[in-house]
Amino acid sequence: MRLFLALWPGPGVRAQLHDWARSAHAECGGRVLRAQTLHLTLAFLDEVDPARLPVLLGLMQRTPLDPFTLTFDHLGYWSDRKIVWAGAPSVPDNLLATRDALLSQWRATGARVVTQAFRPHISLLRHARRAPSDLSPPPLVWQCDGYVLVHSVRTPRGPHYRVLAEHHGGQPEGFFETSPEKSVMPSTQYGIVG
Repeated sequence: MRLFLALWPGPGVRAQLHDWARSAHAECGGRVLRAQTLHLTLAFLDEVDPARLPVLLGLMQRTPLDPFTLTFDHLGYWSDRKIVWAGAPSVPDNLLATRDALLSQWRATGARVVTQAFRPHISLLRHARRAPSDLSPPPLVWQCDGYVLVHSVRTPRGPHYRVLAEHHGGQPEGFFETSPEKSVMPSTQYGIVG
């Protein structure tokens, strides 16, 4: 299973980010990511043996994330990957501490952890031809209260995401696994507008 940990926005933030994506698309081309799949990746865990999933869920249950605020106030463009993204000028210490704790605990179980610099961003467009001319949209404030574990499946139509577990509210009792019926997205939802 290809898994990653992420911050998953609610409907209001998601709608604003999707508006940014559509505006940038008009100028930059490319492919707009679907609103329902917009997220901020905390850590990509790569391929995980399904038999190890209970271990990972146990780590999540023991590692809450206190609520915090993220403000997105600029767009960026990675020309090598042709991605237009939204960025925040700073990241709260508790978010970094929770991410580091999760990865450290996961590594301690014998899992392979690829160490990468944490560049918090939300991808808006893929295959964009250029950077947007306006890189400073009005600030977007996101009140975050938790994180999710997502299963990513590669398909001919792009990645298919399903939230497997969520942890909200900064307390151990805020953790729960997500059944397919209660997932925050339909089981047929794909990452890129076709």
